[in-house]
Amino acid sequence: MKIQQNLDVQINPFQNQNNESSVAGAAKAGQKSGNLSSISGANLKGESLIQQRQGLAKKQALKVVSDAFGGEKKLDAQMQSIKDEIKRLQDEINEKTANTMENDARLKELQEAYGIDPDSEENNELSKLAFKMNNSKDGLSDEEKSKMSEYQQQALYYVAKNQQNSLDIDRAKAQQMGNVQGYADMKRERAKSQDMLKAQDEAEDIMEAAGEEAIALLTQEAVEHVDEEQKEREEEAKEAAEKKKEEKKEEAKKLEKEAMQQEMIENIKEHAAESQRTSADAKRAVARRERAEANRVDAEGVQKTIISDGTSIEDTQNAVNTEITNILNKLSLLSSDVKGSAIDSQL
Repeated sequence: MKIQQNLDVQINPFQNQNNESSVAGAAKAGQKSGNLSSISGANLKGESLIQQRQGLAKKQALKVVSDAFGGEKKLDAQMQSIKDEIKRLQDEINEKTANTMENDARLKELQEAYGIDPDSEENNELSKLAFKMNNSKDGLSDEEKSKMSEYQQQALYYVAKNQQNSLDIDRAKAQQMGNVQGYADMKRERAKSQDMLKAQDEAEDIMEAAGEEAIALLTQEAVEHVDEEQKEREEEAKEAAEKKKEEKKEEAKKLEKEAMQQEMIENIKEHAAESQRTSADAKRAVARRERAEANRVDAEGVQKTIISDGTSIEDTQNAVNTEITNILNKLSLLSSDVKGSAIDSQL
């Protein structure tokens, strides 16, 4: 940020009013390292911290340049005042010189009118009388005035005026020489100090420091943002792991429940199969018992039929056939019961 010397800067009306030596001190007022950190944490305008820092740096840079520029303007005013005084003294010298020339012309006219030789005693006596009139408290005495010739009385004013003009011119020239020397010294020291250039460099340093700080703040924000994202990812991963863990637990519970149900079903099936086997065995036992009883009953019937008196052979044969039919019917029923038990066991 190059700040031009002719920049229209608003000067602080309460700045230090010392001479040019204060300009360098003012330029050092905005140190780039110390002042940049002195910023309020409050964000009343809704600005970011970086915007606040940069705004403060701009104000500090402007203050440095303003102070330096104010010092430059004050120095310019002082130097202009000296120049004005030199000119005023020169005008006074010119005026006194012109008046002396006019007085000399009047003296010459008087000398010609009275026929006075410029080198005569009468004319030279005028210088002494004029000096006494100008420097004596009481001036000329009446006796001295009465001794003066008519020429001397008329010419005394011009001679005395010229003597005073000469003194004033010498004094003005001495003052003028002092002012000229002072002006030259101020100009030379101003060229050496280069306060405005130093203030510009100082302002550039402040803005550069503000830029570096802005980069540091942005870097810090980026790091914090990355850290926050990393933390969020870790939290998400942790939540995902917890969720997966819960899902595994639920899956395990589901599998355990299914296993228990399967075990119960198998136990029920096993119990049912056992019950079916027991029922089948019972049915087979009943069948065996019924067959045995049937055989016993049939044998007894046959025997009774055979040994029964008065029974014809035809009746005996019919009775045997009937008994055989009954036995076959019973056996058929027993066969169906056995088949039903086998089917039940398969289910």
